[in-house]
Amino acid sequence: MKKYLVLFALILIQGCSSGGGDSTAPIVPDTVFQLFEAGSFTDGFKETWNVTGTDTAGGVWSGVFDEEVQAEVTYDSQPAMPILTLVQLTESSSNGKIDNLNVDFWSTSASDRRFLGSNDLISGTMTVSATTAAIPETAKIGDSGAVGTYLDSAGSVEVISWRLDDGGNGQAKVVQLVTEKDQAGILVSSSTTTTLIDTSGNAISKTLEIYTADTGVTLTLFLNK
Repeated sequence: MKKYLVLFALILIQGCSSGGGDSTAPIVPDTVFQLFEAGSFTDGFKETWNVTGTDTAGGVWSGVFDEEVQAEVTYDSQPAMPILTLVQLTESSSNGKIDNLNVDFWSTSASDRRFLGSNDLISGTMTVSATTAAIPETAKIGDSGAVGTYLDSAGSVEVISWRLDDGGNGQAKVVQLVTEKDQAGILVSSSTTTTLIDTSGNAISKTLEIYTADTGVTLTLFLNK
């Protein structure tokens, strides 16, 4: 579950769109949305989110997500921008905690932006890309695509995809879908991150739903600045 909590930082991951969409026409079908907030890949860029949520086992959660862009490094033999994400959550009745520190690595070119992989600094789990898709700088409501397939050091396979839905009031919802399966192809966990953005790509709010197969529990988190 820990690494799925960190995937909220991937809200800006979009693949090259191939069109599509649902049967409901968007309010402003030709509106172009920036998929990257200004400065979001600049060394020192920071964001803090206040988090509340519940799980289907009766838990009530609260805490913070902090993320900060670090200086450029070399990752998998190529230049990369690392984003450090700190997760601190506490469950109110049991005082249970979820703490995680993770680094996500991105390619440095705005015209060929790709998610390259991540390192969980608590568990030591490394996730590297098997395939990736270039991330466009803009998209329209109804666009969708694949982000990539990723392998972690435990042998699990993660598949990430996205779509851009109508958010109403001239806004959009970036919906990111992630599934993780083990070496036998059995579902380990899945997550859906829904981020409300404006046309400039600024994130207004987020909802993160995480399902863990071995417990059957779904955790739903609401993020606000």
